[in-house]
Amino acid sequence: IDPILSSDQEDKCPFIFENMMVFASNRAGGFGGYDLYYSKFEQGQWSAPVNFGEEINSEYDEYRPILFDEGVDLNRNMMVFSSNRPGGQGGFDLYFVGVLKQ
Repeated sequence: IDPILSSDQEDKCPFIFENMMVFASNRAGGFGGYDLYYSKFEQGQWSAPVNFGEEINSEYDEYRPILFDEGVDLNRNMMVFSSNRPGGQGGFDLYFVGVLKQ
């Protein structure tokens, strides 16, 4: 357990791609339910987690993020995640977004 990454809340679904970890958590300071966070691995340690913000997170639950290089553009990787936000087909639907490479 890394004290920089771990919280006393439910941190779930970690995924590491290159020097970035993405995960879901219901820690304080989010937008509601489970939000998506990222941490960068730099100089041999993980940075403090950062919430992806309201452009990705909602008041509902966002889960199971994965990152990969799908050619979004030179500066962004693709992140696919599931969410139970309104507007989908029902239950947890898949969404994708480009996130800055770190």
